[in-house]
Amino acid sequence: MSPSTVPSRPGQVIVLNGASSSGKSTVGRELQRILPRPYLFTGIDSFLPMLRPDGHVGMTWTARTNDNAGAPTAPLRWVFPAHGGDPVHIEFGESGHRLIRGMHRALAAVAFAGNDVIVEHVLLYEEWKRDLVEALRGVPVCLVGVHCSIGVLEERERRRGDAVVGQARAHYEAVHTNLDYDIRIDTSEEEPRAAAEIIAKVVASKEYPDVTLFRNIDCLQIPVPDLDAGLAFYRDKLGHELIWRTKTAAGLRMPETNAEIVIQTERSQLEVNLRVAAADAAIERIVEAGGKLVAGPFDIQIGRCAVVLDPWGNVLTVLDASKGYLVTDDAGNVTGIESR
Repeated sequence: MSPSTVPSRPGQVIVLNGASSSGKSTVGRELQRILPRPYLFTGIDSFLPMLRPDGHVGMTWTARTNDNAGAPTAPLRWVFPAHGGDPVHIEFGESGHRLIRGMHRALAAVAFAGNDVIVEHVLLYEEWKRDLVEALRGVPVCLVGVHCSIGVLEERERRRGDAVVGQARAHYEAVHTNLDYDIRIDTSEEEPRAAAEIIAKVVASKEYPDVTLFRNIDCLQIPVPDLDAGLAFYRDKLGHELIWRTKTAAGLRMPETNAEIVIQTERSQLEVNLRVAAADAAIERIVEAGGKLVAGPFDIQIGRCAVVLDPWGNVLTVLDASKGYLVTDDAGNVTGIESR
């Protein structure tokens, strides 16, 4: 029940997926301005420049050229048809794919730290699409398809001056296959601000029942007949550092997790406490899913708590930290609550 580095709820990730020159970044920046909460903005064009300047085609990612187009070992390279017909397309080598996999996991880490994120992406490969879904499992995701007519795409591509002409056509169909979008926008018909407002309305109205309910294990509660005897065993003999204590309970540290051992004298059963974002809402969700409420919800020092049963009769104790975290003096005695 001490302060945790893991927030009670992950941030939301809004993925804007579309072809090169479809307007993802422009819409994303507009969306960032109008959403009521602060959202970070990042994406594939933030990660690809991490490659060294000669690690991809061209001198720099923002000043691409056709030099070294056939470099076989490059993380990514442009491939130009020998006799016309097919459009120019981009190919990623293993290190390029590895960078994208790392990007997906970095996004998950940022979201699990409680940050809301807008991501612009070009999901060229089927394995990227599957990997993004896997990496963001447990994170609330709004997947936006950013469409644009091919004529408008190619005109934007020519005007940009920093893009290899032809890549938009190569991306045009591949990026949108096998994806179940929450919303689609067409930037050849909607201005960036209008498109951002459409997305913002959907985000505001969308619920995320697929978000993982249990955020982490808060503590393992172990009943002891006497607190001092319990401390003599678990702290003094087994080596677990004291974090906090009250008249009836004490929290002890486990070095490889934020979960605590809590020895207590008030209840006779062993119990595992599971952290949720909001105990009252968690009860509703558990009951709707087929569980049962046994006790609560009731107030505890740091928030709200309840005891529930899963469909097989397993007892689960769920709690939140809606009031804050315990504050202690130098000896570990609880002196109050620090509000969140």
